[in-house]
Amino acid sequence: MPTLKNTRHEAFAQARVAGMTIDAAYVEAGYKPNRSNASQLNAKEHIRQRIRELQDAAAEQAEMTAAQVLKEIGQIAFSDIRELFDQQGNLLPVDAMPEKTAKAIQSIKVSSKAVPGSETGEMVFTTEIKFWDKNAALDRLFRHFGLHEQTQQSDPVAAMVDALMKTAKPLPVATESASRH
Repeated sequence: MPTLKNTRHEAFAQARVAGMTIDAAYVEAGYKPNRSNASQLNAKEHIRQRIRELQDAAAEQAEMTAAQVLKEIGQIAFSDIRELFDQQGNLLPVDAMPEKTAKAIQSIKVSSKAVPGSETGEMVFTTEIKFWDKNAALDRLFRHFGLHEQTQQSDPVAAMVDALMKTAKPLPVATESASRH
């Protein structure tokens, strides 16, 4: 569904998707405060449909973004410097580097200096490749997948006690007056 023709209705739908209450969205759309009218506008099918559409689009965008972030972090965490070299050990040209490995590179610095004693002006080139921090990337993935909490207990007995305590139920205790009868 395209943008609503009525700009106030569109503004109302946008405000609702942004998290505003019905009343606040109604005022944001340019109407005077009126709870009854705000509820009626919110109940209109074309408004509700537009809100669902906007929410779906936002959810899809958020999901895509989260997936992209995890993919990027994964590429850094599992990058392999060997993929940057050919069979003879020569560094590949930047445009020939595998994309997933190239994304793990923070910077490439090429420096040159003249070979001492060279009469022909021979130069030596040095290429320095700096990768993004693999440990930080692995830590982010570790935390995302909840592995951090699972490994914090290094004592197996303490881990078992914690697991038992999470499922434990209180036992009924007899009171003094109940034991006399």
